[in-house]
Amino acid sequence: MARRNDKATGLLILVGLVLFIIVKLFEFVVDNIVVVGSIFGVVLGIFAIVKFIELQDSKKQKELNIHKAILKGLNEKHKRQKDKIENDKEKILNSLQQIENDLSSLEKESETLNNFYDPIKAISKLQNILKTSTISQNVIWDLLYDRKEYKSVNPNKLFQEKVKLIETIEQPQYFQVFEKRDKLSEEIEHKKNELNQSLESVYNIARDCIDDRISELEVKYAEKGEIWNLKHKKFIEKQKQTNTEIDLLKAEYKENNENSIAEYHQRILQEIVYDQNFQKSISADYNQENSILVIEYLLPTIEQFPKTKEFRYIKTRNEYKEIKFPERELDKIYSDVIYRIVLDLINIAFENDITNALESVVFNGWSNGINKATGLRVKACILSVVCNKNEFKKINLSEVDPKECFKSLKGISASKISNLTPIQPIITISNDDSRFVSSQEIGIDSSTNLASMHWEDFEHLIREIFEKEFSTNGGEVKVTQSSRDGGVDAIAFDPDPIRGGKIVIQAKRYTNIVGVSAVRDLYGTVMNEGATKGILVTTSDYGSDSFNFAKDKPITLLNGGNLLYLLEKHGYNARINIKEARDQLK
Repeated sequence: MARRNDKATGLLILVGLVLFIIVKLFEFVVDNIVVVGSIFGVVLGIFAIVKFIELQDSKKQKELNIHKAILKGLNEKHKRQKDKIENDKEKILNSLQQIENDLSSLEKESETLNNFYDPIKAISKLQNILKTSTISQNVIWDLLYDRKEYKSVNPNKLFQEKVKLIETIEQPQYFQVFEKRDKLSEEIEHKKNELNQSLESVYNIARDCIDDRISELEVKYAEKGEIWNLKHKKFIEKQKQTNTEIDLLKAEYKENNENSIAEYHQRILQEIVYDQNFQKSISADYNQENSILVIEYLLPTIEQFPKTKEFRYIKTRNEYKEIKFPERELDKIYSDVIYRIVLDLINIAFENDITNALESVVFNGWSNGINKATGLRVKACILSVVCNKNEFKKINLSEVDPKECFKSLKGISASKISNLTPIQPIITISNDDSRFVSSQEIGIDSSTNLASMHWEDFEHLIREIFEKEFSTNGGEVKVTQSSRDGGVDAIAFDPDPIRGGKIVIQAKRYTNIVGVSAVRDLYGTVMNEGATKGILVTTSDYGSDSFNFAKDKPITLLNGGNLLYLLEKHGYNARINIKEARDQLK
């Protein structure tokens, strides 16, 4: 209780002391109001100044922060614009690369499609020969005419179309520059100018890079386009030439021209493709007196034959394995298909005998393969058959056994065709021609000027030298009558089943340049004769128009230099002096 009283007493004393001090201060203020007011005013002024200074500093800091934020925003926008330019550039360059890849893939796909070969389908197609019609008569001329479209597309045209679809690189959004108001705004506007220059530089570099790449591709595809144009032009010219020849052939065939009948059938057989891997060499001859068509045909070897029986899936390896025909089975299929091809080709000849010019067809099948008995490559006739049209038409080819049918037609061949055993053809292409005359031996030496020889001696010399040239592989050369030659001075018969055949030779003992008209005449003679090739020999030379005309045609032009080389090759010495010959022939 006493302790509580002490605390209350102490508290009263403290309160009283505080009140006393307040009263004294109040009295002091009242007594010194002016001094106190002055002091208070000074303190208040100082406080106001301090606050003003703090306010100004805060404003400056705020302006500085805004300035930094603006600069930061400018840099960020500049980076976004720069990144966009770079991204657009990469996107366009990638698009250009994709165009190049697409065009390259298109070329490869075109080649792949053209060269795609399915051996399973190929063997099936071969085994179906005779079961379905290979060609019908109502489309025969359409088959001979070349109406194909040029499959390849101009790569330059495709490139130009694709490059137009590429969006151009967008111009950057430059910073708008305002009038400079103070130091800070001056720095901002200066920064804008600096960033604008940077953007313009990046944009120009990107655009130049794209323009350079486009220019590079334009040059590349312009060159490809030029090559395409040349190929296309050559394709069209060859197509026109072929169709012109067919027009002429069609007109002559309807008139039962002897040479045109042989050429007509030869061209038909040339168009028949049993397999893209089979080599092809065909010649035909027609004898109007006995109405016999003789066909010399290079048959496929067993090496060219498709050998895949199936593709078997191996589950454990997750892959397909090629299974090939056993040798014996392949040999049996090969033999069957060969006889099918022979019967089918004979049937095609009879079926497309529109003018009924054929009474019989002789088919001689040749081979150019490895003889298993000797291991040597053999060029020989391996089968031969003659078929009468009326008798042949009675056969139901879709149901026959090809080999038995061949035998019933009295065809001759080895028991096993794949052995390539040579046989003697029943009838061969005749080398007889009423125009042929006896050859003469012409003596020449180093003093002989070929350019001033008697023209008849010159023709016999040409026959003599070409006879030596062709005799190495069993060829034969004959000279024609000068009065009835029809533009033919000599005819060579090359028995090679691939590159051989009937070859027309013309000799021009000239002292002037041989004009293109002579080359045109030779080409016409080759066509009329149904020859495989024409050779024009002269003591002088040819003009550029002659060489241009002979290009891509079965024509060989031999000038004086070539002739001297050919003579020297076979042991003859002679010379050509045009000036001397001109003086002698005046």
